[in-house]
Amino acid sequence: MPDLGPSSPLARSAQTYILSACRLVGALRSGLSLSAAELTDSLQALNDMMDAFSAERVMIPAETIQTVDQNQNTLALVTNQQSYTLGNVDGTENFLLPRPARTPRVSILYSTSQQTPIEKPMEMYDPVQWQGIANKSTPSILPQICFVDESNAVFPDMVLYFWPVPTQANPVILYTWTVLSQFPDLQSKYLFPPAYAELIRTSLAMRLAAEFPCDLTKLPIVKAWAAEARDRVVGINARPLEAVCDEAIVGGGGKMGNIYSGDANRSFRY
Repeated sequence: MPDLGPSSPLARSAQTYILSACRLVGALRSGLSLSAAELTDSLQALNDMMDAFSAERVMIPAETIQTVDQNQNTLALVTNQQSYTLGNVDGTENFLLPRPARTPRVSILYSTSQQTPIEKPMEMYDPVQWQGIANKSTPSILPQICFVDESNAVFPDMVLYFWPVPTQANPVILYTWTVLSQFPDLQSKYLFPPAYAELIRTSLAMRLAAEFPCDLTKLPIVKAWAAEARDRVVGINARPLEAVCDEAIVGGGGKMGNIYSGDANRSFRY
């Protein structure tokens, strides 16, 4: 999320979250502050928490559609190159972007004229399926399969493998889990989607309660508040998919039926 400066009332700095979290659990009185060392320790706890949130799909607001890297260069394949690093550790990665927790979908843009390209979703393979490709050096203008290696062997980057090996430098589109912003310092203000301010403040309060002397009578209240805030964010981010069924089975009511009654009309729950 971008640094928005002081213009937005919901844009808050790391220090604002930290002091508020400490007040919630009685580790700090109103109007007081922490020492420089305590603020540094708390900033690390805050960024660790944001990193943990980025590893859970239900804790991130959306998937990010990546068509360019962090330098605004188009993400594209290289002729006769099968593997591509994704990350921004040393700046030499093929796809120079902050490493997401997951890259669940990849598409390739293709057109014989390159003027009106079409987006072609690629089939995503797991390690077992990738192992099953006997001849991995088969060439083609248009790769059909992508395997994303997220293992410790390639960490801190991830590696994307394409098959067949591309013989044309077509652009690609990466659908990645959004990386929630880390706070680079105590003063920069950041804005998050609705419900995140309360989630960050209450969740951080529970973490800082383990690092600072606090009022134990407040912990159950803050714990319940943090759980409520988490449930609210999860409820927004979780987008269940509707199952469909062949119309020959459910009849003339359409492709969606009622799993409780077996009826084609899903307006009746029981």
